[in-house]
Amino acid sequence: MRNLFVSIAAAVIACIISCSCNAKDIVIKVQDLPQTAQSFISTHFQGIEVAFVVKDGNEYDVRFANGWELEFNRKGEWKTIDCKHEAVPSSIIALVPESIPAYIKANFANADITEISKDRWEYDIELSNGLDLEFSLNGKLKKVDD
Repeated sequence: MRNLFVSIAAAVIACIISCSCNAKDIVIKVQDLPQTAQSFISTHFQGIEVAFVVKDGNEYDVRFANGWELEFNRKGEWKTIDCKHEAVPSSIIALVPESIPAYIKANFANADITEISKDRWEYDIELSNGLDLEFSLNGKLKKVDD
């Protein structure tokens, strides 16, 4: 019985420690974002009200009052721009290789880009028609998914 109690106590303590280590989300002010992220927001999302900003470890999540979301890395470089079911601002689309919007215009003329994510290897583009496109960093199509 004593071994069972010790095992349960150890499991509870491990769970508490694990949960407290993951509880790093804190709400911050826009002014507390890295300067790169602040400039990005003021350049591409001028006039759109920021509802709140969450610092999640080394990343930042920005939520606008209209529901749009941005994710930035620790340096303030954008990772994801999610405009839900609305078109991503054209100033953002200009930041990706020209071949990406050209491909979309040629093959999906009636679809808007609603989300753009980038990482070290690729761009992930979601369209208003429900398709998900993956491009290499140099703009070559890798995959189309629905």
